[in-house]
Amino acid sequence: MTCVMVPGGEIEGFSEHGNLCFLSVPYAAPVTRERRFLAPQPVEPWRGVRDATRLGPVCPQVPTYGPVGRGATSSLTQGTDFLTLNIRTPSLDGRAPVLVWVHGGGYAVGSANEPVLQSGAFAASGIVEVTVNYRLGALGFLHIDGMPDNRGLLDLLAALRWVKDNIERFGGDPDRVTFAGRSAGGFAIAAVMAMPGAKGLFSRAMPQSGASTAIAGMDDARKLTRRMCTALGTDEAGIMDAPIDALLVAQRDLCNESYEQHDYDRDGSAAMLGVPFVPVIDGVSLLEHPEAAAAAGRTMPVPMMIGCTSAEYLTHSTILPDDLDFAGAARFLHERVRPLGWTGQGIVDTYRKALSDHSPHGIWRAVAGDLVFQNPTTRFALLHGRHQPVWKYLYGPVLPDETGAAHGAEVGAVWYRRGMDPTEQPERQRVTDIAFAEKVHEVWRAFIAGDPLPHAWPRFTEKMKVVLHMAEGAIEPAPDRFAERLGLWQRP
Repeated sequence: MTCVMVPGGEIEGFSEHGNLCFLSVPYAAPVTRERRFLAPQPVEPWRGVRDATRLGPVCPQVPTYGPVGRGATSSLTQGTDFLTLNIRTPSLDGRAPVLVWVHGGGYAVGSANEPVLQSGAFAASGIVEVTVNYRLGALGFLHIDGMPDNRGLLDLLAALRWVKDNIERFGGDPDRVTFAGRSAGGFAIAAVMAMPGAKGLFSRAMPQSGASTAIAGMDDARKLTRRMCTALGTDEAGIMDAPIDALLVAQRDLCNESYEQHDYDRDGSAAMLGVPFVPVIDGVSLLEHPEAAAAAGRTMPVPMMIGCTSAEYLTHSTILPDDLDFAGAARFLHERVRPLGWTGQGIVDTYRKALSDHSPHGIWRAVAGDLVFQNPTTRFALLHGRHQPVWKYLYGPVLPDETGAAHGAEVGAVWYRRGMDPTEQPERQRVTDIAFAEKVHEVWRAFIAGDPLPHAWPRFTEKMKVVLHMAEGAIEPAPDRFAERLGLWQRP
């Protein structure tokens, strides 16, 4: 056993696969009923040595968001003491580069404690890896007058400050921190990059399958608060006093309603994604949309690696009827594209001209995938790239009818530890091509470490829209096949 002194007291970790591991280390106080809607509070000291050899509780949550959300929902023990970090390091000595990873789950489900993130892959590659738990759903993102907005993001800032102040004790370099995440984790990275409070807390950014889509204005945030009040049969004060089980049921019902019945008038811009609990432009912690900040050079001045899978909406499309026709695709898309001034029929007609070989399911996957993932990723890459180096990747084969690599398909490879038995990974994230997985992991490692990037990967710019394409065992630079689709959304 190995002990380290941190704010709050001494923690005891353990050794695994040649790494030193410290699990569920608190970076803020427990989220008790009284603290649910406050900014993260300082760590509470403990007596003796705190056991950091076991994973602790995760943020309270219930399944939502259809098949994708159910797959991301954590089945682990829930509780209040979940503002914690899982730290794995190759050594307590030295100053190794650091990875701080934010999990996905539509800002409502998931955790940093999920099995795929426990491989120790980056620690085995010489990087101090840190995975973060934070407040989700209403706890993290519901607007309540008098309470700080964006509590989930404030948690992430608190975690980054903890890392900045303490990671040297774990052999990490506080001046070489890469802030990374996938899906909602990627959305969170982009949002935090636009927050003034993030200044100086990380030196590289890596939004993965998520950029700048999930952001609400204050009017939309207040609409969600009214919906929550109605669901609970109370006012805002009642929300703060509601039992956690009732709060989670109301949260689930609102999430499912937004995800399954998109409604622009009801949800505002959240109708595009169908995820209602998102960061809010509150004028305090988040002053502007990340894309506006990037355009003006006000995002964090750090190099960025960003990208998507080749069929982001493949799994999402399993909710569609088998007999979907183009008119049906237009109906399902209509409310989602209204925030951008389109009708469902108009965008389907536009895509059918550009992608004439696509079926109705393929058109729906193309439009929805571009709306939520591909286009925001391209825009954010181009805007941030005006001021800082940006590299863009694409994971998975580009196959007919948008049937390539689904959302999250790269996670198993990114977190593959050299020499591990793939059966140690969860079945849905298990790699089948070990040599390819090792190559993919090396791309991530090189960026985090600040080493020369492999495969002569060029920067992504307006004049050179080239991605690093990772598919079918090969990795090589290639023209970005999705960047040109931005033009399809230009109003005639």
